[in-house]
Amino acid sequence: TQAPHVTAMFEADFSAIMAHRARVKDKWARKGVKLTYTAYFVAASAEAMKVAPAINSRWHADKLELYDDINIGVGTALGTKGLIVPVLRQVQKLSLKGVAAGLEDLIERARAEKLTAADVKGGTFTISNHGVSGSLFAAPIIINQPQSAILGVGKLEKRAVDPEAGGVDTIQIRPMAYVSLTIDHRVVDGHQTNAWLSRFVETLE
Repeated sequence: TQAPHVTAMFEADFSAIMAHRARVKDKWARKGVKLTYTAYFVAASAEAMKVAPAINSRWHADKLELYDDINIGVGTALGTKGLIVPVLRQVQKLSLKGVAAGLEDLIERARAEKLTAADVKGGTFTISNHGVSGSLFAAPIIINQPQSAILGVGKLEKRAVDPEAGGVDTIQIRPMAYVSLTIDHRVVDGHQTNAWLSRFVETLE
């Protein structure tokens, strides 16, 4: 009743991150770091904040509070026990490996019911990876207020696309997923929303 929700939808090609993950995941695993697709989403979200900082903000009646830190909550399913959103803090300071290690710690503790109250507070942005349960896209995804936006990532599936190669249109099969950003329209408009999603997709690809 307070935040007018608007959703923009883009499509992302996962070929690059799948290839990168295939190259490094075993090496990182030997060092105790599990590299998931979610780590890429978190890192790309932090990068996208550079082109639309207001996505990482809070609405007040008389001002907009822009956060210095990017604290990203990640929706984590707990089976029959519902959903919890642990928060990875200061993502802007982390490498991809640092993001992956931090997420692994949070998610393991979430599933073991060992999170503290501090682990689920202070988020400035949230990611909902609804595709893990088969959903292609969902709109709008309810914003975790007082945040200003939430990212949705749909199911990864192979689809025919028509990228240009050497100036010639081609038809190729690529691993694709729909990604959405639902925003509080009091805070940002469509231009900022699309700028954020464009940079997010560009970073993944």
